[in-house]
Amino acid sequence: MKNIITKIEVQKRNKERVNIYINNEFSFACSAELVYIHSLSKDKVVDVNSLAEIVEEDNYIKCKNTSLKMIEKSYKTEKQIIDKLVQKEYQDKIIKRTIEFLKQYNFIDDKKYAQMYIKDKISAQGKNKTKYALINKGINEEIINEELKHIDDAIEESSAMKLAEKKYNILLKSEKDPRNINKKLREYLARKGYNLDIIQKVSNSIVKLDFCNYFEENSYKEVKNDIDELYELAEKRYKILVKSEGDSRKLYKKLGDYLLRRGYSWSSIKSVLKNIIEGSDE
Repeated sequence: MKNIITKIEVQKRNKERVNIYINNEFSFACSAELVYIHSLSKDKVVDVNSLAEIVEEDNYIKCKNTSLKMIEKSYKTEKQIIDKLVQKEYQDKIIKRTIEFLKQYNFIDDKKYAQMYIKDKISAQGKNKTKYALINKGINEEIINEELKHIDDAIEESSAMKLAEKKYNILLKSEKDPRNINKKLREYLARKGYNLDIIQKVSNSIVKLDFCNYFEENSYKEVKNDIDELYELAEKRYKILVKSEGDSRKLYKKLGDYLLRRGYSWSSIKSVLKNIIEGSDE
């Protein structure tokens, strides 16, 4: 039986690629350029095996060049590269081969990416926000935790202090009640991804609580324990939801609804959601 090209159609998502049908069945996808090079056209008789080899190699070269162009603009994680190549409708085996090439020549390295990202962001946000930003970029949590261990607590606290001082001066322009300033300052630092111990220490240092008794010792311990539990619960649920939901807005709603059903206040939930879900770069 002869193998005859019965249809050549341009892909909807990528006008530079086409789908080839042989004997009325989909056979393969390739670049539109390959159609012209090999004079492929409807009703042409072809050697399927020879053509398949040519197409696969062409697809690999195109896929590899696409990924290299992405990396030229900015360093990428493995997941970011894969997501983009899937979007461009390259075959799984071609994507896998491309990723192996990129790793072999150190064009992608998630550990190196995590190191660079942490170094760049540590002066502007806490470890928590940094961690969830990297998770959203597809980096393994074990790699993230290992790299974050190298960040001294004093460095994180110093960064939090500088950010808090700037925020405090802004708040003073519109707010005079030290209790409200302290509350807003804590919420700001929580959104920036700092842990509760750093938030407590920094905010107390900047807002002089000796004259406003904002938190008495017992009430602080109660609040701290509640929020610790909320963070732990939210983290566990997030890890489950993110496996099946990639839309951050839907994740935000699903996780928020889940925590509300557990009886937590919306004001506490918002800070946690900001920290966990909106950790990625805007």
